[in-house]
Amino acid sequence: MSKTHDFSLQPSESIIFQAAAKIYASYIVAGHVTGENQAKKMKEAITASIFLARQVESIVGSDAQISGLARQRLSNTVAEEASMPHVRPNPTLSSKP
Repeated sequence: MSKTHDFSLQPSESIIFQAAAKIYASYIVAGHVTGENQAKKMKEAITASIFLARQVESIVGSDAQISGLARQRLSNTVAEEASMPHVRPNPTLSSKP
């Protein structure tokens, strides 16, 4: 019979877990994980994800720390970027001879 494990992660822990999992997966794909260093590489991935989270927090700050006007400007910027096309047409390819 297999055991099931229930986890109750806080939102910030969940985000760090997701980042650590992606970092660890990149180690695997790159061939950096062996049977002997698996635990070490997991810890490295977790440490790296925590470091990244702290860097983001120190540079960006949280929504609660952003003033109302700054939050509105950020929201407008995000909305503008979302409406921009990801691929811009090349005018030399679309021009008719």
